[in-house]
Amino acid sequence: MYNLKQIPGDFIVKEVKKLDLKESGKYAYVKITKNGFNTLDIVNKLSKLLHINKKQIGFAGNKDKNAVTEQYFSLENVGQNKILSLDLGNNIDIEFLGFCNEKISLGDLEGNKFEIVIRNLDGNIKLFKVKYFPNYFDEQRFSKNNVEIGRDLINKDFKLAVEKINSFICEEHLKEHLNDYVVALKKLSLKLLKIYVHAYQSYLWNKILADYLDNNCDINRKIKYSQGEFVFVNYPDQFLCLELPLIGFHTDDWKGNQEIKLLINKVMRKEKLDYEDFIIKQIPELSAEGDIRKAIVETKNLVLGKIEEDDLNPDMKKVKVSFELNKGSYATMAIRAIVGN
Repeated sequence: MYNLKQIPGDFIVKEVKKLDLKESGKYAYVKITKNGFNTLDIVNKLSKLLHINKKQIGFAGNKDKNAVTEQYFSLENVGQNKILSLDLGNNIDIEFLGFCNEKISLGDLEGNKFEIVIRNLDGNIKLFKVKYFPNYFDEQRFSKNNVEIGRDLINKDFKLAVEKINSFICEEHLKEHLNDYVVALKKLSLKLLKIYVHAYQSYLWNKILADYLDNNCDINRKIKYSQGEFVFVNYPDQFLCLELPLIGFHTDDWKGNQEIKLLINKVMRKEKLDYEDFIIKQIPELSAEGDIRKAIVETKNLVLGKIEEDDLNPDMKKVKVSFELNKGSYATMAIRAIVGN
C-alpha cells in the first residue's frame, strides 16, 4: 500500500481564493504557512498573541496538521504593525496581505492546490492521469466511529451517543445529573457534534453514489474502505451534471434524478430513517437541512512527476503529483484514482 504524509513536506496544500484587497478596512488579511499545526492551533495562537476574541478570526476551511498548508485568515480590527511584529513560533510563517471589509468565512474559497509525494510504490506501478473521479467523502470524514455516533444522534439515542463519544466532560455532568444525556452532549462543542451528524450524512451519500455507479456504469474497480466500497468507473465524465443530495430534513423536496430518488428511499428504508429524523428538537442547532453535492469532480492542472527511487523506503518508488480541486473535494480520493487502489 502506498504512503501519504510520511513526512509533512510530502503533502502541501495551498488555498485558492480571489482577493479584493484595499489599503484600509475592517479586516486585515494574512497568509499563514504552517507545518505541524492545524487551523484551530493557529486560531488559538492568534487569539492569545493579538489579545482578540476567536470570533474575530476568520478562515475558509480546516487544514490538517500532518501537512504543510498555506491558508488565508482575516483579523478583525487588527493593525498592520501589530501583525508585522507577530512571532507565531517555529514552522509558522505569517505574511500581511492587505485589508478588506468582509470577513473570511467557512467555505469562502474557490478550491485548493495540492503538491503530494506518493511513497512506498511498487516498481511496476502504473499511474493513471485521471481528469475526473467520483466525489466521495474519504476516510478522514469518518474516523473511528463518527458514523455510528452520527446515526445515534439522528435516531435520538443520546445515551448511546454519549457512551461512544466517551468524553470526560460528559461523564462529569452525568455524575451529578444522572441520565441527563442531552445536557451532557450540550456541554461539548457544537462543532464536534456537527462532525458526527455530517459523517453520517456523508456515509449515506457515499453509499447512494456507489450504488448508482454500480448500476449504471462500466466498472473500473472497487476499493474497500471502512464504510463499504468506493466504486470507480470508466468514462466518469458522462456524469458531470449529476448531483446527489446530502440527506436532510428538506431532501423530500428534492426534484432531481428519479433513479437517485429510488436509491435514497432504499438506503433510508435500510437505515429505518425518515426525513424528519434529521430535525433534532432536543438540540436544534444539530438539525441537518441537507445539501447538494456534485457526483463527479475534475482534477485541474494535473501533473504526474517522474517515478523515482524512494529515499525513505528501500527498494520502493515515489512520485510527486500536483493538481487543483474545487472546495469540498478530497485530494486523497484523487490519489486513489491516480494510483488505482
